[in-house]
Amino acid sequence: GKTLGDKGREQVRAFVKRGGGYVGVCAGAYLATNDYSWSLGILNAKVVDKQHWARGVGDVAIALSPVGRALLGHSEERLSIYYYQGPLLAPGSDKQLAAYDTWATFAGEIAKKGAPKGVMIGTTAIAAARFGKGRVVCFSPHPELTDGLAGLLHNGIAWACGK
Repeated sequence: GKTLGDKGREQVRAFVKRGGGYVGVCAGAYLATNDYSWSLGILNAKVVDKQHWARGVGDVAIALSPVGRALLGHSEERLSIYYYQGPLLAPGSDKQLAAYDTWATFAGEIAKKGAPKGVMIGTTAIAAARFGKGRVVCFSPHPELTDGLAGLLHNGIAWACGK
């Protein structure tokens, strides 16, 4: 976000607002929020427990919502997915931005490196929203690094493209 600078962040915002799609995975999900000075501000989300962002890596359980299952094309509610310190998302309070839809929440947790237990479960793992005429979808965990789950990312991209 800092490397993009003000001008680059505004170009991304303008692209999405005009009808473009944004897909953020892990750090890209942090970037989409409106919670940092370097954020894009295209997802009305705050990051929970910023102090322990480096909470560890490994497989973690997520629970897909009915909407998430339908749009991501996966029939199972619970999945094990690879997590690499992505954001724990919660709804933001920006009145200028639409609320996001929760496509999945964390049903398990990783609490290493001093991160407290009990914080991760229930936070948003996959979020989606409209931004202007465009669409934003953010994955905290990594479907593309999890055997058999790359289709989640493919379907998220298709949704962000308006398909």
